[in-house]
Amino acid sequence: MNLSESCGDLKPLLSIPAIKWVGRPVPERQWLVEGWIPWGCVTALYGDGGTGKSLLVQQLLTSVATGKPFLGMPVRRCKVLGVFCEDDENELHRRQAAINAQYEIGFEDLEDMTFISRSSENNILMTFSANGIGERTPLYDQLLNFATSEAVQFVVIDTVADTFGGNEIVRAHVQQFLSHGLGGLAKALDGVVVTANHPSRDGTSSGRGDGGSTAWSNSVRSRAYLARPVVEDDADPDENARILSRKKSNYAKIGDEIRLKYQDGVFVLADAPASEQFGLFGKLRRDEAERVFLAGFKVMSERGMRVNIYPNTPNYAPRQMRGFYNEAKAFTEREMSEAMTRCIADNRLRIDEDGAPSRRRSYLALPKDKKNS
Repeated sequence: MNLSESCGDLKPLLSIPAIKWVGRPVPERQWLVEGWIPWGCVTALYGDGGTGKSLLVQQLLTSVATGKPFLGMPVRRCKVLGVFCEDDENELHRRQAAINAQYEIGFEDLEDMTFISRSSENNILMTFSANGIGERTPLYDQLLNFATSEAVQFVVIDTVADTFGGNEIVRAHVQQFLSHGLGGLAKALDGVVVTANHPSRDGTSSGRGDGGSTAWSNSVRSRAYLARPVVEDDADPDENARILSRKKSNYAKIGDEIRLKYQDGVFVLADAPASEQFGLFGKLRRDEAERVFLAGFKVMSERGMRVNIYPNTPNYAPRQMRGFYNEAKAFTEREMSEAMTRCIADNRLRIDEDGAPSRRRSYLALPKDKKNS
């Protein structure tokens, strides 16, 4: 019997002869947020109660739905769904209004964003029998059907504590929930699932930001931790300060940190340059960065230079821009990156793809009407 044949009730094994890859280009890794949230996987965001992880994931949803940068980082734009088990509609509305003000958008710009509020309801997505086998609940199927019908590719589950119906210290329960449950959801949508989690007491005191069985960390591809900075005993803590740290990643280095501050109902970068702050000067600099990026990209396109949107590629557009186009040298790589993201979001630039179905390559391009005009 070969691997492709079934055995009883088991599904056939999918065999992949390595020789089939002869002559095929290596696939690029895809990201929702470069280095932090890989495409096609489950990512966990941990944070103590009251640190603001629900606000942070709502900002992330907004960025992905609109193409706006998330904490200064480019995102992959797609339709999004936020499942909030602890916040009612009014709280989501208030929070979104503050986010809109920071992002300089209106509610009319959020056509690709949907919320599901399940406050005070039973939100279990997977239960477990006496023999430890996990079973998806009718709510899971309802959620999957809705997301599929709406062409959603990014789902936030806030929180795991509300949706996990097993024992958090039983490895098999945790692994099935994350891999077959939430991981199955990401695979079915060809997208991403981000969960909001509470760390254990030990995870908080140790600074690891994890909790329960080690399977909670091992079964996700990436894990981040939102926490308040540690201060000296005689120092006054800054109640508005936060640190977002990358505690685990299968595809990027761990230990990176982003310092944040809570301001006007949202999180902003604590050390942001002038172009990312509020006010007229910041807006003028952002506008100038966009003008320069578009002008430089048109020159690069005319010379047949193909550039990419992903920072880990050798032809990353903002980096190539600063090395090629003199006016771009007046801006940081991050400013050029955010200018690129804004130009993509409002259709002044687009992301195109070519290559065989098994090996698609993405690249930056002008809108078709401008390209052909």
